[in-house]
Amino acid sequence: MRRIAAAVVLFLAVAALAGSTGAAASAAPSASPIEGTWGSPEAVPGLYSPTIDWTEVVTSVSCTGPGDCSAGGAYQAVDNGYADTDAAYVVSEVNGKWETAEQVPGTAALNTGLGAATASVSCAWPGNCVAVGYYAYLYGKSGVGVAGFVDSQVDGTWGTARPVPALSSAAHFAEVTAVSCAPAVTAAARKAGLNCVAGGVSDLTAGRSTGFVLPVVNGAWGTARAVPGPAATPPGSAVTAVSCPFRGTCGIGGYYAGASGHRQAFVANEVKGTWSSAQQVPGTAALNAGGDAAISSVSCTAVGACAAAGTYQPAKGPGQLFVVDETAGRWQRAVQLPGSGKLITASGSTIGEVSCASAASCTVGGTLQTAAAVTRGFLAGETSGRWGALYVVPGGTSTTITAVSCPAPGYCAAGGQRDNPSSASFPASVIVLDEAAGHWGKTVALNSHAIIYPGSDSVHAISCAAPRSCAAGGEVPGYQGNPYGFVANETPVK
Repeated sequence: MRRIAAAVVLFLAVAALAGSTGAAASAAPSASPIEGTWGSPEAVPGLYSPTIDWTEVVTSVSCTGPGDCSAGGAYQAVDNGYADTDAAYVVSEVNGKWETAEQVPGTAALNTGLGAATASVSCAWPGNCVAVGYYAYLYGKSGVGVAGFVDSQVDGTWGTARPVPALSSAAHFAEVTAVSCAPAVTAAARKAGLNCVAGGVSDLTAGRSTGFVLPVVNGAWGTARAVPGPAATPPGSAVTAVSCPFRGTCGIGGYYAGASGHRQAFVANEVKGTWSSAQQVPGTAALNAGGDAAISSVSCTAVGACAAAGTYQPAKGPGQLFVVDETAGRWQRAVQLPGSGKLITASGSTIGEVSCASAASCTVGGTLQTAAAVTRGFLAGETSGRWGALYVVPGGTSTTITAVSCPAPGYCAAGGQRDNPSSASFPASVIVLDEAAGHWGKTVALNSHAIIYPGSDSVHAISCAAPRSCAAGGEVPGYQGNPYGFVANETPVK
């Protein structure tokens, strides 16, 4: 069964809304680069059966220290002996060992419409995390609605999921698509509890939606409220990315429909617990003459210091990619991702993720549509406001980059997919690669099988707690070609 893939594609598509080659700009190389080794992919414990035809996926990973991570995704649960119910799960890694996955507590009762998934996970310190996602429910005689959920993990134990229904009682659609928790590194911060912001989209009426934010302050969930500012012109707005470096300090991004009904990109900030009105990303009005722009990913490292990346549609030609920085609390002018314009020759290019190690060091990764059926994964680094040359992932018929994590300047990990019909030369479909001291290394295969379902088998998430201390998650081919969710760890070479 492949229904779960369609359900997860919805989240991956929202997240994606986060020629020549060259080294990505980054910090100056150190004399002794830190190296690491990726382990083999491990089936998410408790989910995979080698003889049952069902599918699984890891959609999100968050690590707070070496060997201490949490992840989430979706799997097909067994109902009356048949694998036909898509369910949301979470799983934790403790001291380097992945524990048994569990269905998000409370979602089994909520999920009456046979569809649920964890979209995003964020952790503040080991064993203290938030997971968000969606579930489907039945209403009336034949209606099927979708609602979001949020759930908190405290001291290693997940609570009962809290439903997040549509903001209007007349509507039956809401999703929580992203969450970010402020790191708690002091005893006082941990005693105060989780401080996070979740974001998503809710229908208000048929054909009109609004992006919303939902906070958890000192461990207590607040109320979802619409992001102030975006126009209410149908089809409305949505929050697609959230990043919170400190308590009460966040950046969000998404899209909204302007007066013309065309889709525009927006950003907004929370400072000391107060949200500013959303604003159209400066510079995108001119870039986005074709009227289809959105923020895909946001990364913030301090108050008023963020980077964001997204897509836009020029007046003519294929869709393009943009990057934009916030400096000293002011969003600067967005620019086309340097070097990407000449490489993109067909529509379909995407931003996988942007990750900032500091206010002066960021990296963005994604996929360039270089021909109608050919893609090239790319990475590009920014140092002190200047974006460097694109590093285009070599080899394969097509490549993608879907996830990036940078724990320190000059040190990042990225992952995605590589498609090569010649299994003898490079049979794997799931790939990772590392940046060490400012230089991207060789592409590493995490699995040993040729690609089964194009666009499916891939790394979907990466999180690094420190240089070369990372975890990746996604899906790889399993029984009869159906993918199973995997986790893999990178550890420093001693």
